[in-house]
Amino acid sequence: KKQLKNMRFVKFTLVGLIGVTLTFMSLGFFHPSFQYENTIEVDASVEQSYKTFTNDSLNAEWLPGFIGVEVLSGAPLVAGSRFLITFEQDGERMSMVEVLREVKENEKFIVAMETEVFMGSVAVYFEGDTQKSTVKVYTSIEGSTLFYRSMFYLLKGSLQKQSQLNYDLLKELIESN
Repeated sequence: KKQLKNMRFVKFTLVGLIGVTLTFMSLGFFHPSFQYENTIEVDASVEQSYKTFTNDSLNAEWLPGFIGVEVLSGAPLVAGSRFLITFEQDGERMSMVEVLREVKENEKFIVAMETEVFMGSVAVYFEGDTQKSTVKVYTSIEGSTLFYRSMFYLLKGSLQKQSQLNYDLLKELIESN
C-alpha cells in the first residue's frame, strides 16, 4: 500500500510539472512577441531632446549598465549603419547589434535590435516646439526561442517599467543641459 501511495505521488507530481511546463511554454507560443510604449514630457526644445538622445557620450548617464557602442558598419545617424552596444549588469556583459533603420533629425530614430535571446525594434519619435517636447517610444520584442518568448512575455511589465525609469533619467538629463 505504501508503495502504491508513493507511485501515486510521483505520478501526480510528474503530471503537475508537465502541466506547469506546458502552460509556461504556451505563453511563448500564443504570445511570440509583444509591444509596449513609453513617453516623457520634457521642458526643453525638440532639438535639445533629440541632440541629447543621440549623443552616445551621454548614454551611460541614462542607460544603467551602459558600457559602450562600437560602429560595425556605416556611421552614426546614418540609416543602415550597424552598431554593437554593450551593457553590464550584475557582473555579466550583454551585447546587442543595432541597425539604424530610419533617422530624421528632430523627428524620429528607429533601430532594429538583435541578441542571442531576442530581437526587436525601438522607434523613438520627437514632437514639440522650442519650449517643450514629447518623446514617444514604441518597443517591440520577440524571444529567439519558445522559452525566451515565454520568459519575456512574463517580464513584459518589468521591462516597460525599467524602460520608463531609463527615459525618466533621459528627461532629467535633457532638462539639466
